Amino acid sequence: MSHVLFKNCRYLLTKADPADGLIERGAVYVDGATIAAVGPSEEFERRYGTVEGLDVVDCSDKLVMPGLVDSHNHVGEYHMFLVLGMSAWKPIRGILDGLHHYVFPAWAWLTPESSYDLTLLGMLNMIKHGTTTTANAFHFPDAVYRAAAEARMRMVIQPQINSCYRLADGLDGPGYLEETERALRNYHGALDGLITVEVHASWPWNTTRSVLVKAMEMARRHNVQFTTHLFEAPDEKRLSNELCADVGGAIPYLQNIGLINESAVFYHCTQLDEREIDILARAGSGIVHCPTNNARKGDCANLPYMLEAGMRVGLGTDNPTGNLFKDMAAVSLFHNIMPRERRGLPVWRPFDLATRGSASVLRMEDRIGTLEPGKRADIITVDLRRNTDLMPLNAGMLVYFLTINGPGTEVDDAMVDGIFLRRDRRFTLLDEERIIARGSEWFREFTEYFERGQRERRVLVEMVHREFTPAMRE
Repeated sequence: MSHVLFKNCRYLLTKADPADGLIERGAVYVDGATIAAVGPSEEFERRYGTVEGLDVVDCSDKLVMPGLVDSHNHVGEYHMFLVLGMSAWKPIRGILDGLHHYVFPAWAWLTPESSYDLTLLGMLNMIKHGTTTTANAFHFPDAVYRAAAEARMRMVIQPQINSCYRLADGLDGPGYLEETERALRNYHGALDGLITVEVHASWPWNTTRSVLVKAMEMARRHNVQFTTHLFEAPDEKRLSNELCADVGGAIPYLQNIGLINESAVFYHCTQLDEREIDILARAGSGIVHCPTNNARKGDCANLPYMLEAGMRVGLGTDNPTGNLFKDMAAVSLFHNIMPRERRGLPVWRPFDLATRGSASVLRMEDRIGTLEPGKRADIITVDLRRNTDLMPLNAGMLVYFLTINGPGTEVDDAMVDGIFLRRDRRFTLLDEERIIARGSEWFREFTEYFERGQRERRVLVEMVHREFTPAMRE
């Protein structure tokens, strides 16, 4: 069992609000996979300094804080951005057009082998930028598990379920349900809880009612959460409401089939109005805010009202090329200028969303999200000696600079369950050069695949239901 002492921390940020979470010259003592004690460095050096085999990390020029928690991502989708480049940024006419022309063809190319390598590449980027936990809505759960187990990153595997498209895996709605059931049996709680599994329907509009109901029943049976995308764009909300007009719209439809409850987590939700937010809040549902990706589509969720309504809200990047420091900055800026009645957030709130908030959305608040005795030792450190973005720094400016100037920050150290994944800016378990090289090989192969499909005008995805139709509610 390992014993690690992070000593003499210039700043130890145990939780987001510095009023009761900031310790100068503090220390964290890690015993095995858990945090054993947090307190003043001088005392801890006397108390634990003679522990046999103690690994001491001198943090006199470092910020030490909880690992960041990305509560919505598609970790193996690195290659998808190539589609935009090859299409010369052809204007996207709403979310359906984007999915049919960009997202689904990128998914159709994936195999277990490419999913494994690109998932490793995504985790490499996340760990480098301080994320130690991610929720991964993706295909090929066996490959995702292999990659997560190799990287030792904390991961929630969310196998994609849908009824409207058929990819290379050949599965349909019932087939995806069976795949998720198998993943729950095989991987939920694996590696001493490092890997968990949730039930994920891609969207309510591309998954039939019978499959949605069975997915929620599966989540209830296994005591895990049900997750799905919801109201990410105006055209999606408009078409969803038109499809469900006979019951009063999409939200009443989801209520009627039992999808809005304390086990549900909804992604994006940029188009929810206050009345709809109240419905989800009263039901105990969670929401993941993805400000950077949503801003590219011209939208932003009403986060201040969601928080006022008492919702569980986490922060997500929604893509493996981003990092949560960027999204913390987006939260800090966007909600000061949105043309809404409620504007502005406490300076510490973005960091809270990226740690404790996301942990709460994932139902992991008892394990991660803050640095407290008894919680898992998911810890990151940031160099303050050479990081000119975080200068000049004092205790009063720490959280503000961290959220506003944090984008681009790479962590010195990253620990999960008491095991260093990154130490002194070097990966300890992953071969960074090999993973990047493998990713580059897959990018070349995907480029050839996509360009060949365009030249030959081949349909890359079999669409079972291409548009919003009554069949989607069967």
